[in-house]
Amino acid sequence: MKLQSEIVYRTEDIPPEEILDLLVETETDRSLIDSLKGRSPVVLKGSRGVGKSFLMRAAEAEIKEEFPSRKVLPVYVTFAQAGLIRQDTPDSFLMWMMAKLCTSILRAASTFGLTLPGGSAITAIQGTAAIGNYSGMEKVEAIFESSWKHEQQESLPVSVPDPEVLRDAVEDLCRFTGIRRVVLFVDEAAHVFIPEQQRQFFTLMRDLRSPYLTVKAAVYPGATSYGHAFQPTHDATVLSVDRQVTDPGYAQAMRSIVYKQDGALKKQIEPNGEVFDTLAYAAAGNPRILLKTLLMRSPFNRRNTQETIREYYRGDIWREHSNLAERYPGHRELIDWGRTFIEETVLSTLHARNVGRSSQTSSFFWIHRDAPQAVREALRLLCYSGIVQEGDSGMRATRGEIGTRYMVNLGCLFSQDAEPIKFGQNVRQHLYVKRMVEFGANHPSYRPIDEFSLDTVNSTGNQALEAQLERPIKYLDVTDFQRAKLEELGFRTIGEVLKSDEEAFKRAYYVGTKRARQMRNAAVTAVLEYLSG
Repeated sequence: MKLQSEIVYRTEDIPPEEILDLLVETETDRSLIDSLKGRSPVVLKGSRGVGKSFLMRAAEAEIKEEFPSRKVLPVYVTFAQAGLIRQDTPDSFLMWMMAKLCTSILRAASTFGLTLPGGSAITAIQGTAAIGNYSGMEKVEAIFESSWKHEQQESLPVSVPDPEVLRDAVEDLCRFTGIRRVVLFVDEAAHVFIPEQQRQFFTLMRDLRSPYLTVKAAVYPGATSYGHAFQPTHDATVLSVDRQVTDPGYAQAMRSIVYKQDGALKKQIEPNGEVFDTLAYAAAGNPRILLKTLLMRSPFNRRNTQETIREYYRGDIWREHSNLAERYPGHRELIDWGRTFIEETVLSTLHARNVGRSSQTSSFFWIHRDAPQAVREALRLLCYSGIVQEGDSGMRATRGEIGTRYMVNLGCLFSQDAEPIKFGQNVRQHLYVKRMVEFGANHPSYRPIDEFSLDTVNSTGNQALEAQLERPIKYLDVTDFQRAKLEELGFRTIGEVLKSDEEAFKRAYYVGTKRARQMRNAAVTAVLEYLSG
């Protein structure tokens, strides 16, 4: 039985005007939001569910509130549909990005009541006069986003401008309206497993930089290819969203995240404070995982939480990681080896070392810098899934050798014990970051992928797209209510959900216009997240 609550765990389901009401501002979060509001380009990095989208929306909301005084125009755009763009020509993805950015900037200017200046640059990013219900550039965007449905892409009605023209148009807009600059928040910027698209995006991010235009991009660790043209340390500031479980205020911040959404849960949580704190540490700083596991069983108590930890961290979280191999066959060997390495070697060793300890417990391991490249790639994929967090690189181990420290998800560690709550309480109370299990450059665990070729990983297209669209809707990460309605409406496959419109959702009982839109948005968001990994 699941806990009944109004909690939502996706930023996409929160109206933008309510974002700041739900913000739990830690010192780290404030620093990240300020950086997102600043002049410098930012690459915001974090695994699924840690709050990248929320922080970007919070920065956008604050800039909106400050617009009368600061004169900075925020533009939020998501690239969640990147995985659906056909690569009929090498420039298809670039043209789609440019069209989407042009329409997003123009739409934001209109929202703030700004009058567009004349000039060739502005005309170029607008496209020609209206084409049906679209402007010229909106029509281009729609053509690319529906290209997956057709064998042959429709011809483009207008030319797509290059990055220099967009920069000029933004400068013209700023000078004409008195705006100081435009801040472009690009969510879901480069998390799909299509390296060529990722490289095109980061080249574009570099090319758009100007005194009048700043790009902020949210990406996932372990799945991002920057290419040769973009140097992360020189062309942007790279920031991590990982919340440190060793911070003194960590547990209270995670409680506040829950209470901000549903204060009624306080009555169940407060009498079971230690149990909740253990569940919060199990989530290893990931609010989405905390909210999902909190809602898995009712009432909230010690016994139900122990069952939740065993079920989620022994099964669900690993199934989500292993399912990546079905969507991206080129990664299969890395994904399977990574799971075996963590489950059978890292977790078992850490559990044995932590049992019975009253000081310096650990959830950390260290990998030598000369370990095979395939090992590091497998660990990056585990970071993408949130099972592992990458820590400090260039660290010296006990023999003076150099490597990188990682933290394995605490919930995965707690679930190894027959009493996850008791064991978890002890581990989190005595967690010591300098105590870690070390794996040298030639550890025997690496042998199964010693000969793995990374050439199989770097495919240039999502060849599995059609197969994924035919998969059952049971793979979608939606609520039980939403899943039941999808089944009631007769949706069988992921592709059928993606092709549907709001009218199709209204056929379900007790679903009107507002709920139909919410349901379709939630379903399509889940589809796009599934297709892109």
